[in-house]
Amino acid sequence: MSDLPITGAQRQQQLQDAISLSRNMLETAERGDWEQIIELEKQRRDGMMAGLKEPVAADEAQGVNDSLQTLMQLNDQLTGVVQRARSESAQQFAALQTGRSAASAYQSVSKQR
Repeated sequence: MSDLPITGAQRQQQLQDAISLSRNMLETAERGDWEQIIELEKQRRDGMMAGLKEPVAADEAQGVNDSLQTLMQLNDQLTGVVQRARSESAQQFAALQTGRSAASAYQSVSKQR
């Protein structure tokens, strides 16, 4: 990567790319493809870090702020999807444990007969 200062257009493009990646992450999370989410998050983080490594000029501030607001909204939505999936997984695990306990109890009773 170049050590030249980033232009406003480059910064905005990097933030728009991060927004696109965030939308892709949201769609991917809704499909439950967690491994792909990890890869997309790495790409998003790298782009955002590159876009925000230098101070923002006053004439860029509103555009950068708008992009960051959009990113935060998408991230909140993504967090919601992840939390729902985690809750569903916990419920499935609890049901599996209950089923195993019931099967184990049944086997114990069957062996005693």
